[in-house]
Amino acid sequence: MNTFPPFHDHHTHISFYSALCGTADLSSCVSTGEALKILKNRKEEIIFARGWKNNLYDIPREALDRLPPVAVCNISLHSFVINSGARNIFSKTHPEIIRNIDNQDWVEHNLNSVFSLFTDYGDTSLIPVFMDRLEKIGILEAEDMSVSSEKSALFMADKYPDRITLWAETSMYEKYSEARKYIHGIKIFADGALGAMTAALMKPCRGGSEKFLLRSDEGMRKCLVTAAGYKKNIAVHAIGDAAIEQVLNAADEVFGCRFCFGKQSGVSLRLEHVQMITLEQAVRARKKGIILSMQPNFSGDSVCYADRLSQYYIHANNPFRMLIDEAGFVPGKDLVFGSDGMPHGAAEAAESAFNPPFPSQILSPEELIKGYSAENKSV
Repeated sequence: MNTFPPFHDHHTHISFYSALCGTADLSSCVSTGEALKILKNRKEEIIFARGWKNNLYDIPREALDRLPPVAVCNISLHSFVINSGARNIFSKTHPEIIRNIDNQDWVEHNLNSVFSLFTDYGDTSLIPVFMDRLEKIGILEAEDMSVSSEKSALFMADKYPDRITLWAETSMYEKYSEARKYIHGIKIFADGALGAMTAALMKPCRGGSEKFLLRSDEGMRKCLVTAAGYKKNIAVHAIGDAAIEQVLNAADEVFGCRFCFGKQSGVSLRLEHVQMITLEQAVRARKKGIILSMQPNFSGDSVCYADRLSQYYIHANNPFRMLIDEAGFVPGKDLVFGSDGMPHGAAEAAESAFNPPFPSQILSPEELIKGYSAENKSV
């Protein structure tokens, strides 16, 4: 790791992961039994857990109901299991979440609200602990892509003005008062996640379908208009090719086919993840000056989620060579890298970049370093 300069992680969730610092970690578990054993050994009044991999095992509600209050977050951050004891407690503090937590469509539309269920029980004092951990594994600067509370936003803006960049979903930004001036950009969701099988994909497979577009075409256009009205940079979560297509079409209609994002326009548009982007979509995005913010560690999804992806999408995932060699994206300029916390760390990023499942996903050391640099931190 000493061979790398300090990294800038362009996509993670600092306020959320900080709140989970001391929670049960299920990321090493490969079976229901292993996960339940870890949860049974916890002594908290409410047991929070992270890292559940639903591609390897299920966590049945009936099994969790035999434990004290438990709330489990999937490693994808897009699906959750909460047992009866925890529901009884949260129904008093977060009634809307408990009424809708089993409705995956509602969860995808209200993800930051669900995050708040976890972060409200955390403490901003854990943010320095988390930032120290990041620095030790090679991450000096990071972007919180969905800051989950105004309290957290104000804390990070005060303590880490040069190390943390803050983004907020539109609904959260509209609730903020003092914190608004510290928000760098507006975050929008176009689809869900492969882990939750809610990515918006054009071709059929268990990993998602076009029906998982979170908004109509008109809804996406309205979201871009609203975000642009705040005079902030814009980032859109779009994993599947159907979601990417919707965002590109909406951007053409809202900003005009000739509008180019970047320094001259004074605003940037980033697409987050874009794991299943096609060459045609990549060329359109680059001509328009759109930044692609991607995660080298997600190349492993081609293996991890082979249970739900078709052969087409297994091979289409994270096409870095196509983006660089054919579409002309330049790491550090219009192609930037982050981790989404799955996992964090320079060493993990390097392993994913240099030894991915397919040659089409390989990045050179120079490309990885430039993509993880702070050179383009203002976009």
